[in-house]
Amino acid sequence: MSSTVSTPSDSVNVTDLNQSSQSSSSLFTFEEVVQQEYKHLSKVHPKPKDIPSCMQLFQLVMGCNGIKNHVTNLYREGQMANCSEKWEDTKFCMSMRTKSPEERREAWLMRRAEWWAKRRTSGSSEDVWDIRTESLPNYPPPPTRFIYNQEKKEFVIIPSPTTGSQ
Repeated sequence: MSSTVSTPSDSVNVTDLNQSSQSSSSLFTFEEVVQQEYKHLSKVHPKPKDIPSCMQLFQLVMGCNGIKNHVTNLYREGQMANCSEKWEDTKFCMSMRTKSPEERREAWLMRRAEWWAKRRTSGSSEDVWDIRTESLPNYPPPPTRFIYNQEKKEFVIIPSPTTGSQ
C-alpha cells in the first residue's frame, strides 16, 4: 500500500472498504472514494438520531482542549493538540440548526465521507512499507540442531543433512 496523492481530483490507489488491508488495491477517484464512504456511513448511521448532536460535538471540543489531552498529545506527538477540526465540526453543526433532521443527517454524512476519503487518499505512516510479493531467500533459516558434548561440556551444532556443516 504505497500510494499517495496531492490533490483530491487525482486518481488514487486505495483499498476498498470490503477488502482487508492485505488485499490488493484498486484505482479509484476521490469522488468514488467519497461515495464509498457515504454508502458505508449511511449504513452505520441510518437515522437522523444516529448522528452526533451539536452538544456532543461541543463536548468533544472541550475534551480536546482539556489539560490532560494537551499533555498526552505533547508527550506522544511533541506538540499541543490541534482541536480546530473539532471546532469546525461544531460550527458546521450549529449552521445546520435550521435544517430538517434528515437534511442535517445527509449534510453530516457527506462531510464525514469527505473527511474519511481525504484520510484514505492521503499519505499514511504505513506508506514506508512495501508488501512483499515473494519471500526472502533462505528465510527463515533452517533450524539449527544442537547436542550436548559431555567431554567438552558444551553444546555442539549437528550438521543438517541438506546444508552440510554450519
